[in-house]
Amino acid sequence: MKPQGFTLIELMICLLVLAIILALGIPSFSEQFKNIQTKVAMHDLLRAIESARTLAVTSNKRTVLLANQEDWKQGWTLFIDENDDGELNGEETLKQEKSALTKVKIDANTHVEKYVSFIGTGEGRKLGINNTGAFQVGTIKICPYTEGSGYALVLSRGGRTRVKTLTKTECDEIN
Repeated sequence: MKPQGFTLIELMICLLVLAIILALGIPSFSEQFKNIQTKVAMHDLLRAIESARTLAVTSNKRTVLLANQEDWKQGWTLFIDENDDGELNGEETLKQEKSALTKVKIDANTHVEKYVSFIGTGEGRKLGINNTGAFQVGTIKICPYTEGSGYALVLSRGGRTRVKTLTKTECDEIN
C-alpha cells in the first residue's frame, strides 16, 4: 500500500512558493487599494458637483456645494441657496451631506477653495445677489496621502466639470 499525504519537504516547498507569491502580490495589492481610494474620493466629489449643477438647472435657483469647515477633505454640504448668502439657513433646502474623507489630500485653487456655486442656467458663479457674481472656474486636486498619482476636477466657465489625471510629481506638490 502506498502512503498518502505530503512529506515534510514537499510541504516546505509549497509554503516557500506560497510565501514568494504573497511577497510579490501584496505590494501591488496595496497600491491598487490606494488608487481605488483616491478614485472613489474623486468620483464622490465629481458626483456632488454634477448634482449641484443639475439641481440648479431643474430648480432654476442658485445651489451651493459648500466645503465643510472651508476644507473639502472635511466633506461638503449641498443646498439650494434661496437668499444668495452662501450659508445654509433655516428656510433653505439641504440636499446632500458628505462626511470627512480619509487617506486622500485635497487642494483647491482660490476660486473653488471654499465652495462651488451654480445659478439656474447651470453656469458656475461666485456668490452674489440675484445671480450676479463673476464666473466661477477652478481646479480641485485629489491625491493619495502617500505618494502616487491622482486626479484634478476642472470646473469650466459654463459649469461643466472634466477630470484630468495628475502625475505623481504633481501630487507631491500638494501639502
